[in-house]
Amino acid sequence: MGIFARIADRMDRQSGLMGAMLKRRHVDLESLVGAGSDMQMGAAIRSCMACRSSGECQNWLESDDGTEPDFCPNARFFDQYAK
Repeated sequence: MGIFARIADRMDRQSGLMGAMLKRRHVDLESLVGAGSDMQMGAAIRSCMACRSSGECQNWLESDDGTEPDFCPNARFFDQYAK
């Protein structure tokens, strides 16, 4: 597999995890967009793309664990915009 295919695979995986995390954490996307937080959202996306806890994230998303995902670098950001 070439470098571009690996990059595309990682981007697909990480964006899927971030989308699932946004849903699981009940992030209000309308309020997020309305708050003009483009810079914060961009930082959260980059943070997720660089995150080394993908396996832990996937396991947490598949579990019924109601605790705060302390491994997630975006946890406070998600809390800020939760419904």
